[in-house]
Amino acid sequence: MSTMKNRRTFPWIHWIHGIKTAIAAGLCYGITTFYNLEYGYWAVITTVIVMQVYVADSIRMCLYRFSGTIIGALMGIGSLLLFPDTTLGRLCAILLAVGTCSFMTHYNPRYRMAAITAVIIIMTGFAAPDKVGFGVARIIEIAIGIFCAFVVSVLIYPVRVVDVLKENIRKQGLECCEKYDLLTLAFLNGQKRVDETLLEDLTRTVWKNHELFQSIKQHEALIYHRKFNKNLKTIVSTMDKVVEHLRTMARSLNVTEAAGFDILMEKELIALAKQSKAALMTLVENHGAIGPNSKETAPLAQAITAAEERLHQLRSQGVTTRFDLHKLEQVFSFYHAMHYLAEDLVAALED
Repeated sequence: MSTMKNRRTFPWIHWIHGIKTAIAAGLCYGITTFYNLEYGYWAVITTVIVMQVYVADSIRMCLYRFSGTIIGALMGIGSLLLFPDTTLGRLCAILLAVGTCSFMTHYNPRYRMAAITAVIIIMTGFAAPDKVGFGVARIIEIAIGIFCAFVVSVLIYPVRVVDVLKENIRKQGLECCEKYDLLTLAFLNGQKRVDETLLEDLTRTVWKNHELFQSIKQHEALIYHRKFNKNLKTIVSTMDKVVEHLRTMARSLNVTEAAGFDILMEKELIALAKQSKAALMTLVENHGAIGPNSKETAPLAQAITAAEERLHQLRSQGVTTRFDLHKLEQVFSFYHAMHYLAEDLVAALED
């Protein structure tokens, strides 16, 4: 199953995929025809199976298909040599190969590809005078199909998961800023309750970043090593933290229905929220570390300090004594979520 199954795609991507698949299949057909391969159609079929919309998926399928082909070919050749060319012998060979490969998919999906190759060799190879040579020929044909799919996928208008992930993160950053505004406004306007499902969709989309990042790390980074941005790991984990802080802010607003209070450090909190949003967008749009004490992180660091100083000032004046226990917990929980969100962004930018 493709790792991109749940990701939203657009028609132009599928048009590109269709054209690239056609080119890869045509290239494969041309090669097998030029060399007059007896079962060249298996190469073309392999090309169509391996070609995927995204480069990472194509690379994954190439690796699975090639390794599965080797395993399946060995099992197929072994079956041809072990069992007689009879109906019962063919049946036993198929049952053994398919059963074994299907069981082994529990440990690695590549064994599904191995089962396909084993069945191809068993069904067509019993009549061959040179059974080992027949199996090797099938490996070569399938390898040609894999090669054509790989070359076209990587060289012709590659649709990379790393680009998809970066765009997803940018959109998530914008949505985080929007939710941050809503939560801050609700807090300053009497600590009003918010919709409990406010962050559900955002949480799900941010969690999917890990799936995409692993696909990049395991597959695309093998090909685009120089272009693979190591800072993406930091950005992905930071987005998790940002959303979790936003969830804490939302939970704190809904923890009590007690009457709200005016927040005397409204100016400092608005400034903290503004600089946090600016830092978040710098992180998700630049896809890299800025460095310590830079002009990008300095305003946020100053906003953190200003908010802390104002809070200590108000506490020393005894202002917080007006809150009952539940209201005190709500206010400090919300503030600390804002504070730690800002600190995490500073740390990510300076990482």
